[in-house]
Amino acid sequence: MKVMLLMWSDDSYSGGGDAADYAAWAEFEQVLRGDGVLTDSGHFAEPVDARTVVTSISAEPDAALEPSPALAGYYLLEVDGLDTASAYARRAPLYGTVEVRPLVQY
Repeated sequence: MKVMLLMWSDDSYSGGGDAADYAAWAEFEQVLRGDGVLTDSGHFAEPVDARTVVTSISAEPDAALEPSPALAGYYLLEVDGLDTASAYARRAPLYGTVEVRPLVQY
C-alpha cells in the first residue's frame, strides 16, 4: 500500500540546522531507501512562497486561509500496512508529529 507521511513541525526546535540535524535526516532517509520503501519525498518551501486557494465550488468562497508554516514535508512510502508505516513515522527525527495517510488505490 502507498502511504504518505506528512511532517508537521511543532515549532519547538530552536537549533540552527547543524550537521547533526542533517545527519539524522540523512540516516532516516537512508533507512527508508535501504528498506526499499521510499517512493518519493520533499521539503515544502516557506509559507511566504505558498498559496492557499479556495475552489470555485467551496462552501466558503470568501475564506481567507493562510498556508501553515507547520507543514514541513512528506515521504511517500510503499509498505505492507499502516503498522509498518507508523513504525517508520516514529523514527523520523522531527520536533512535531507525523501524519500517516494511506493513499486510495483505484
